[in-house]
Amino acid sequence: MIQKFLKTAFLPVPVLILMIACNKTNAQTKAGIRAGLNYSNVAMENEDGHKNATKTVPGFHIGLAVDIPVFTNFYLQPGMLYSKKGFKQTDNWFSGSGNPIKVTASYIEAPLNLIYKHKLAGGDLLIGAGPYAGYGTGGKWKSNASVLIGDIRIENYGDVIFKKDVMDGEFGNYLYGKPWDFGANFLVGYQFLEKLIIQLNGQLGIKELNPAINGLAPKGKLRNKGWGISVGYTF
Repeated sequence: MIQKFLKTAFLPVPVLILMIACNKTNAQTKAGIRAGLNYSNVAMENEDGHKNATKTVPGFHIGLAVDIPVFTNFYLQPGMLYSKKGFKQTDNWFSGSGNPIKVTASYIEAPLNLIYKHKLAGGDLLIGAGPYAGYGTGGKWKSNASVLIGDIRIENYGDVIFKKDVMDGEFGNYLYGKPWDFGANFLVGYQFLEKLIIQLNGQLGIKELNPAINGLAPKGKLRNKGWGISVGYTF
């Protein structure tokens, strides 16, 4: 029930707050742009609870954020980001044993962080945390060698898709998982000259991404995780 509510209600909330905040005449409410690098991975377990080895891949994010004062030194910060995620794996169900594969996935994300600002050396120390919701829109996969699916051999690259059930998968495309994702953000940064921001970001997915198998719940686990660095400019 909670997941269903988050899927239908959470994502529009930060968007609505963002729109309202941008139209405010309150000088304390400020909008800005944010961009940076992601270093993403997944937490993956098979049905026996064994953790599957994966490696981090670089990506990027870019988007908008708004600081809305709520208490002294505390700000509500909704945002909207385009973010590239993914992982690398040597032994994969799709590419086969001994054929490394790199999977990149695109997400539209809506973080909603609570930020604490503390005056420090002429600027502001930033500490924040909050939930995020995201929706997978696609991506690309590439392996070192061609991939054998059944008795059909395909090229060593293709598209990444998101589906709720593996039965809805498309031949030759890598099924990353369910499209909806949500979890927690963590950040620490510094704002100087009242305009420029640099921060470290952490993200831990909570939503189980493994798709159903012909309507039945999967036994394995798959969750996004990662960290990154951002630079921002506040108008």
